[in-house]
Amino acid sequence: MDDDLTIRTSRDGSTVIVTAAGEIDLSTVGDLRAAVTESCENCDRLRLDLSDVDFIDSTGLGGLLELRSTLRARSVTLEIVAGDGPVRQAVEITGLGELLAHTP
Repeated sequence: MDDDLTIRTSRDGSTVIVTAAGEIDLSTVGDLRAAVTESCENCDRLRLDLSDVDFIDSTGLGGLLELRSTLRARSVTLEIVAGDGPVRQAVEITGLGELLAHTP
């Protein structure tokens, strides 16, 4: 259901920024996966901005783990941006905390 997740993509040099807003769950994780894998062509770094994501379930977290592996195989560095709250805590619990961007 596209209503639950909005995805925007932009580029800053060799960095692609994928910004998601809404919920990442079983019904939307495929959309996020497709947007990230399609947009990472010819980039060195992909910043996945989850600051406006209100909810992420175990399927969404599994999708993030899968994206990390996919991007590593393409020699693309994944960086995750998440504000304080449940999404950031979930990302840290899965072991993806090292990918969190250090924002000022």
